[in-house]
Amino acid sequence: MKIETNRLLIRPISQTDIESVFEYRSDKETNKYQGWIPETINDVETFIEKVAKQINEPETWFQFVIVEKNSKKIIGDLGIHFFGEENLQVEIGCTLNKLYQSKGYATESVESVIDYLFNDLIKHRIITSIDPANTNSIKLVERIGFRKEAHFIKSLFINGKWVDDMVYAITKKDWDKKKESSAISDFPVLTTDRFVLRQFNHEDLESVYKGLSDPDVIKYYGISFDTLEATKEQITWFSDLEKNETGIWWAICNKEDLTFIGAGGLNGLEKENRKAEIGFWLLPENWGKGIMKEVMPVICDFGFKTLGLHRIEGFVDSENKNCKNGLKKFDFVFEGTMKDCEVKNGKYISLDIYSAINKDK
Repeated sequence: MKIETNRLLIRPISQTDIESVFEYRSDKETNKYQGWIPETINDVETFIEKVAKQINEPETWFQFVIVEKNSKKIIGDLGIHFFGEENLQVEIGCTLNKLYQSKGYATESVESVIDYLFNDLIKHRIITSIDPANTNSIKLVERIGFRKEAHFIKSLFINGKWVDDMVYAITKKDWDKKKESSAISDFPVLTTDRFVLRQFNHEDLESVYKGLSDPDVIKYYGISFDTLEATKEQITWFSDLEKNETGIWWAICNKEDLTFIGAGGLNGLEKENRKAEIGFWLLPENWGKGIMKEVMPVICDFGFKTLGLHRIEGFVDSENKNCKNGLKKFDFVFEGTMKDCEVKNGKYISLDIYSAINKDK
């Protein structure tokens, strides 16, 4: 059996995976919170021999590997412990190669496995055990919807020392409620020849901060941040657009290696007027590569065909010549200028108004 997502293939581990698993599992610093760090290739071979060959067997551990579809490279693994006589509860744990962290892979793989466990294997409750110092994993499970249930003091002897253990859990009822509350439960991933437009997540925080603190990016952009902490407001904004059905923004990534290069989307959505405002920004090292020429039509097409918009608007600082020229290339029509309509950095700025109309309606 296997589980597939937009970017990942999650399949049972096998002896052919030994070298790939050893490559990232033997990294002692990255995996310092893990209970098992192999010293040799033989340790991985022994590990694979011991895991269950059949999934959903009571009192066993079953192990998946996480494979990136594009590169076909194993980037991590995910273990499931089936416990209890009734076999309705499981424990899960995820390990990811450090080169593939902060790209949303952990969230994507864990959520897909949770769906499988609850909906296919009809489990009642899922738990996970985390070292309190492992803040990244704690943020991950809390974001997914796990709640903290216990904090055991010096309860585990790992890597030669006693450590605390925190237990998080989520039930089928909790998971269903979370899924129902999502305004866009199946986020629309868009693709072009060179790029993937995916949903934002908290692992994008540093990339968004890099962009919205860069003087060249924020020169004409309406929002900027001075700290990583402050940038969390923007991540929340992306999420709120979906939750409140007031728009949708995508993280723009290279299709080849999924490197974050910028952001774009629609906001200010007015359903009754069937219109929204378009916006975008790119990290400076990606300027001049024809990225928006490839991405903008896809975003506009989504707005017109999927959201049923009649009009997409663009509001541009009157001094931002590059952006204005770009909108003209995408058949946006100049409609006028709002003189001194906003204050930025202590002075009034003017905004030029552009629009594109859905010609198929």
